[in-house]
Amino acid sequence: MTVSVIFALFLFFGMFSFAGAALLFIQYKNDRQPYILLWATASILIGIGVTTISLREHLPDFIAYKSANSLTLAAAVLFNYSLVSLNGKIIHYWRAVLNSLLFACCIAIVMLLVDRHLDPRHQPLVVASVSALLGFYGGYLANQFYKKSNIQLASVLAIIFYCGALVWAIRLITIIFYGVSFASDGGTLNAITFIFLLIFGILRYVFFTGLVLSIAERKREQFNQEFHDMKVELAKKKADQAELQLLSSLNALAKARDDETGNHIIRTQNYVRLLALRLRINGHYLDQLSDESIDLLVKATPLHDIGKIGIPDDILKKNGPLTDDEWVTMKTHTTIGESVLNTLEKDMLSEEDVIIKAVRIAGGHHEKWDGSGYPRGIRGDNIPLEARIMSLADMYDALVSKRVYKDAWSHDRAVEEIVLKRSIQFDPAIVDAFLEEQERFREIAKTYQDH
Repeated sequence: MTVSVIFALFLFFGMFSFAGAALLFIQYKNDRQPYILLWATASILIGIGVTTISLREHLPDFIAYKSANSLTLAAAVLFNYSLVSLNGKIIHYWRAVLNSLLFACCIAIVMLLVDRHLDPRHQPLVVASVSALLGFYGGYLANQFYKKSNIQLASVLAIIFYCGALVWAIRLITIIFYGVSFASDGGTLNAITFIFLLIFGILRYVFFTGLVLSIAERKREQFNQEFHDMKVELAKKKADQAELQLLSSLNALAKARDDETGNHIIRTQNYVRLLALRLRINGHYLDQLSDESIDLLVKATPLHDIGKIGIPDDILKKNGPLTDDEWVTMKTHTTIGESVLNTLEKDMLSEEDVIIKAVRIAGGHHEKWDGSGYPRGIRGDNIPLEARIMSLADMYDALVSKRVYKDAWSHDRAVEEIVLKRSIQFDPAIVDAFLEEQERFREIAKTYQDH
């Protein structure tokens, strides 16, 4: 009775394995990953093996036992190849299949030798011991993949492999110590053993297919994320390009209405960067001087006098000193600059916006620390940091550069003048930063001097 049950289990598992292989081939016909192909092929081999065993009464012993069990062990080898592929190692499908079939031939030869030169009933020892070893190794491989992928189904698959290997190990013990041998002998222990092996075989397939689905879903999510990141990056590049074009146009407009040179822009940008970095090193205004903020500040620097586009030529380009009324008009370049820049698109909710920084610089770079500046007469920390930094950089460059109305001052004289205006015109912390960087200021002025 138990023999019939055991062979019925074999036949059922054989049909299940064939069906499982067919489903894998059909479901993943467009995704021929090595681990899927190897698993499906292993399912075919194990289906042939166990189906053949179930027909043992009608087939020669060599085919029904030795060849059939050799194929089931070859299938176990292919399962492990599949798991090796999952772990990222390159596996060549046909080479793996050939190796598994060669392994099957070796097992068949070993069982022939055992049959002829030892007790034929020792053949199940070969099958049980090799199955246990391959099962434990499969569990190890599945667990390694779980550690790499952190997919929970992989850990369950590892447990199933370990459990199957444990059943084979128990069967090995029963063969050695309790005289249990061929499945065809029947018996309760044999029936229980093969019932558990059937259960674990089905679970192994179910959880593998679930694992494959999880991997596919993760790949889809990764692809979607990468596609999203790519779109964001492209959008950012387009925005940066548009911003660069806008700044270039504004810079060209500002230069067209002013007598400042291109080198003046390069010098002041370098001065501003030096001051901002030194302030951060000294521990000042850390919340306002991130790398991104400093980069945007440097980009905004050339727009500090953009408001001069609204000043009449007879005042802007006058060679002599300005009258009181003309000076009042000249001072309006700060508020004109603010107005011009405020018409541009900007992110009012973000501090990291080049136009916002340009607005603050344009409107505040003539304010003074003691409140005596213009256009609003604000004082101290109420003056935007960007404007306070620009104020000193612009002053230094104006002092050491030659103008139509003055000769260039020496570096040392300019330093003395800036120190005198500490806490009057300039933020004391920015003056201190300037003094620490003054030699580099001198180098920049010399390197990018006007010719």
